[in-house]
Amino acid sequence: MEELIKVTTQGDTQVVSARELHEKLGLTTRFSKWVDQNFKDFIESVDFTSVTTVTVVNNGAKRELQDYAITISMAKELCMMSHTELGKKYRKYFLELERKWNDPKEVVKRGYTILQNENKQLKIENGILKPKAERYDRYLSNKGLITITEIAKEYGMSGRELNKFLHEKGVIYKRGSKWFIYQKYANERYVGYEIFMPEDREIRRTLKWTTKGEQFIRNILEDEGIKPVLERPSQMMIEEPQEEYDGDYYTASEIAYKLYLPKGAELLIGKLANEYRLKPVFSDSNKYCRRVVDEYGKETWQYTALGARVIEELIEKMEV
Repeated sequence: MEELIKVTTQGDTQVVSARELHEKLGLTTRFSKWVDQNFKDFIESVDFTSVTTVTVVNNGAKRELQDYAITISMAKELCMMSHTELGKKYRKYFLELERKWNDPKEVVKRGYTILQNENKQLKIENGILKPKAERYDRYLSNKGLITITEIAKEYGMSGRELNKFLHEKGVIYKRGSKWFIYQKYANERYVGYEIFMPEDREIRRTLKWTTKGEQFIRNILEDEGIKPVLERPSQMMIEEPQEEYDGDYYTASEIAYKLYLPKGAELLIGKLANEYRLKPVFSDSNKYCRRVVDEYGKETWQYTALGARVIEELIEKMEV
């Protein structure tokens, strides 16, 4: 295949120079303005990375320019956005590069290359090099990546519920139908983006978690007092489906008032509800309590008759 533009690799990703692509497309818009207009639709550290400088020689003078290493997938979309004949030409070229790169035979070749490089670093035991077969297997089949559903299952929830939880914690965000990790975690090696490219269709990229990322999620859940289902000591911690409640609900202030508690006791009630896991974690309601959000986005908790009775019993055991 004739190389129409210089292609390099970053890890296991093919990238090209944004400046070179801009030049090849014959665009009249200044490079910096073109970047401002088009890069906002892409994600830094996922679709492109900033290249500190490039040196340009002009009549013996040197000057440094800002550049970006962009993925082939992003380059293909930029070509389509240019709405030019050259854009069509380069888009077709990048599509062919993608297909070749993801061809199983090419993946195997890259896997062997990685093995050969790693074997040079291995310690010799009994005079025999031990290849890192496990890493090779992960490289080919992505067994090192785990889905959010697999992690969520241990905690008695769905992948959708755990994604929502991580979004609320500021870990991931959604663009269209796809999840992405926020920039502040992008270099922590928590995630990988599994690539799938059906015949004659656009590449699909799915967010998955590395072993390090899985432990990161577990730590966040643990910090919230959420344990795997099998480690939960009390049935109160398990949110099983309940029949729809049609009775009265009570706020913490109303419960405190009925129990003749001093001012500020609603904070104690909230603390007890958290400690004994009365509040729903991955849904909006359970048999003890429900989450209510008003028109201004303020979140409050309201307790069922059962929830109020549990709180009353807990308070009776305390010296209030």
